[in-house]
Amino acid sequence: MKRKNSIYVGAITLFTVASVLITGCSSQTEKSLQTPSTSPTGSATTAPKKDPVKLTMWGAVPAESGPQTAVDNWNKLHPEIQVEYVRFVNDDAGNLKLDTALVSGQQVDMYMNYAFNTLEKRVMAGNALDLSSFKDYNIDDKMGSGAAIWKKDGKYYGVPTKKGLSFVWLNKDMLDAKGLPVPTNWSLDDMRDYANKLKGDKVWGVAESDYYFTVPINGSLLKQSLLMTKPDNTSAFDNPFTLKTLQVYSDMMFKDKSIMPHTEQITSKPALDQMFVKGETAMLFSTEQIFRTTNNLKDFPRKFKVAAAPAPSVTKDQTDYMYNGGLGDVLTINSKSKYKDEAWQFIKWYADEGMLPLAKGGRVPSSKDFKADQAVKAMFEGVEDTYDLESVKRVMFGSLPLSLTQLDAKTSSDFQPVYDKVFTQKITPEEGSKELARIHNDNLKAAKK
Repeated sequence: MKRKNSIYVGAITLFTVASVLITGCSSQTEKSLQTPSTSPTGSATTAPKKDPVKLTMWGAVPAESGPQTAVDNWNKLHPEIQVEYVRFVNDDAGNLKLDTALVSGQQVDMYMNYAFNTLEKRVMAGNALDLSSFKDYNIDDKMGSGAAIWKKDGKYYGVPTKKGLSFVWLNKDMLDAKGLPVPTNWSLDDMRDYANKLKGDKVWGVAESDYYFTVPINGSLLKQSLLMTKPDNTSAFDNPFTLKTLQVYSDMMFKDKSIMPHTEQITSKPALDQMFVKGETAMLFSTEQIFRTTNNLKDFPRKFKVAAAPAPSVTKDQTDYMYNGGLGDVLTINSKSKYKDEAWQFIKWYADEGMLPLAKGGRVPSSKDFKADQAVKAMFEGVEDTYDLESVKRVMFGSLPLSLTQLDAKTSSDFQPVYDKVFTQKITPEEGSKELARIHNDNLKAAKK
């Protein structure tokens, strides 16, 4: 009997302990459900939400012409990395705005370069990241041999994302009315002749900005050197091609009156693309950027067809003429960005697939992995009947020998006053040619010191 009582008491004790343990576990379980875990292995649904990385991308193309759509597409795909597009104008004032932002420490994670000398200046200022540390994207393989002209001291400081070139847009209806064919191979004298035949009351024969006065000169020198020098490393600008170019443009301004005088263009600052679609000039020396206007029939309605011709060489018998163009829109990472890896992710996506919305504005992607047929379709969709497609495709997708100058920024800047003097008849074209060579030689000597 005594043994039975001891068993009974033991059972009661065991039951009581078990009850306490169960109650304690239950209490802990309720507590854990009510309070988020702070342990490293806590549930992902209860961990604090991480704010997205925010990047800024600076570019010169208007946001509504494709960049904003590209950025929006990325942001939808990558909520963890959000990109904001900031526009600057690709002129002296706009580039100064970007350079000031880079120097002053404003958030500029990525930015576009549209000329080698501006990229070079930013590399030398320490505002461009050397991309050789990234091993997962071969720029030479993706973009082809044409990408190499953007190397600085053998290194890439940006990814060239588009193909482009300078060429002449023509009002085909005006050509047809004069019985003129769309040129396929022509010289400055030919362009002068066309401009004379096409000019009319309140219609210029041809219009172009300052930059394009240099295109025939550069194209005549590029074959021997991207730096525009002779084999002995002296300036190549004092040559018959430079003199001929300055003379033809001077004659068009002052003798023929087929192109707007330089002084008038500087003071009035006309929108040349709008002049073209309004029929105020029969021809326009420009680039693929004109697509933003010619494709926009809502804001810039036109009834004539647009044709395209290659840039004119200086003389018709030139065999080593290089056409101004190649790869451009070089997207660079600011070396001071806090988010270099995230910016690199965006750049790879943008180059290989993301820039499709910009094709509507004429920007042809340069990556071999980009689906070219999609870009072509986007470029002309809905406006096919307003172009002489054969001539446009022949120029934009043909096999013209392309190259871009690597003339240093200081020399390019120092040249402008010379062009101003020639085209205001303060000095002769011959004097201008010699002055360009003198300035270039002085800068070449100074660079060696």
